[in-house]
Amino acid sequence: MIEELKTYQRWYDKDPIVSKCVSILENTAIVRQHRVAAFLMDEIIAQLPDDIYEKVMTEQRKRRWYDFDEVCKIFMELLRHSSEETKKQISVKIITFLEDNV
Repeated sequence: MIEELKTYQRWYDKDPIVSKCVSILENTAIVRQHRVAAFLMDEIIAQLPDDIYEKVMTEQRKRRWYDFDEVCKIFMELLRHSSEETKKQISVKIITFLEDNV
């Protein structure tokens, strides 16, 4: 069991930039989280197949910090289902956006 705990990674912990981005978002006011989502959601949607968007819209879990706000949940799920390269690119944009719009 201890070995399993050591090997488990959340989807955003695979890349340090994405992990930093999610950490910053988690500790950001909800209004700013919504601004980030509004700023980048279309870009993520444009890069995903339609079936992923449908899957995200039907997700019902409510156990993660972002599941309790519909905008954040959709945005984070879209990011989660993006390619690794897209996750990294979007994460850099999120960090920059938040730093530039303090």
